[in-house]
Amino acid sequence: MSQHSVSRRNLIQKSLIAGVSIAQAAPVFIASSVRNVHAQTATDYPSKPVKIIVGFPAGGGTDVFARALAQGLQAQLGGSFVVENKPGAGGVLASTGMLQTPADGLTLLLGSTSTQVIAPLLYAKRPYTPTDFTPIAHVASVGIVLVANPNAPFNNVAELVNYARQRPGQLNYASGGNGVTNHLAMELLKSRTNTFITHIPYRGSAPALQDVIGGQVPLMFDSIAASGPQIRSGKVKALGIAGLQRLDALPGVPTISEAGANIGLRDFDTSGWVALYAPKALPASILSKLQDATAKILAQSDVIQRFAAAGAQAKFMNAAELTAYEAAETRKWSEAVKYSGAKID
Repeated sequence: MSQHSVSRRNLIQKSLIAGVSIAQAAPVFIASSVRNVHAQTATDYPSKPVKIIVGFPAGGGTDVFARALAQGLQAQLGGSFVVENKPGAGGVLASTGMLQTPADGLTLLLGSTSTQVIAPLLYAKRPYTPTDFTPIAHVASVGIVLVANPNAPFNNVAELVNYARQRPGQLNYASGGNGVTNHLAMELLKSRTNTFITHIPYRGSAPALQDVIGGQVPLMFDSIAASGPQIRSGKVKALGIAGLQRLDALPGVPTISEAGANIGLRDFDTSGWVALYAPKALPASILSKLQDATAKILAQSDVIQRFAAAGAQAKFMNAAELTAYEAAETRKWSEAVKYSGAKID
């Protein structure tokens, strides 16, 4: 073999070895590039418009909180945050829809007691579990009050319980429908006080409240946002706040816990709440951004006042605190669901 042929063969071998080395190195380079893209996406969040999904109609309490939050997040993080209402199935439709989106922080959910705790307990086939979500932050505690027709023969929760015990099954209460919060709040009260009060479900809390005002049904639990004006005008009377603290919206109304401490209602708390969620596996950097921004928003005086006007208390909890709180809420509402016997196939 000539020296020229040997040199040519050596050159080809070196070229082949170099080519293999480049090919082997390529996946490392590509993987590194992917990681950099993810890191850049998290750093630049939000790079695209962000949707906050609400499972209830526009104008309701949850929608009010979502719009305040969207406005605050946009001011804190830049970009665009918009609220999208997807009512249906008591909020379950919105929750399941959000879970089908990528965990990129571009689709969020303002969930509630009904969607995150009560729905999984009610459905025979659970639509989702807490582990399907990334909890971000607790946003607000929503006031609920026990109201009665002005002519009802009781003026506080102790008198109500005594009246019901003397007339088992003869007293009725209204709710916005089977399995909703104001239905199960009364079932929890009945369970704790060993009373029998008959449930009259309506298609929504608004018509139920109208019949309490009209005297067709004597009492119900309702949101302070809806019933507060009726209480102040004297169209219904307030028997007690269903939370552990009196509320600025109704400063003269005691809590059911303090008024009913001697009749099985100590620590009675069926106040609603709303919290921010994403699909599971949300990147930690985006979670941290959203969580920190939410904490700042809920500390602002105008947001506190805006929530208070809707009968709610702006209340921040981080992801870990929200997870623990949700577990405690599940235990509490399990008692009410079991006592009521309510189930959705």
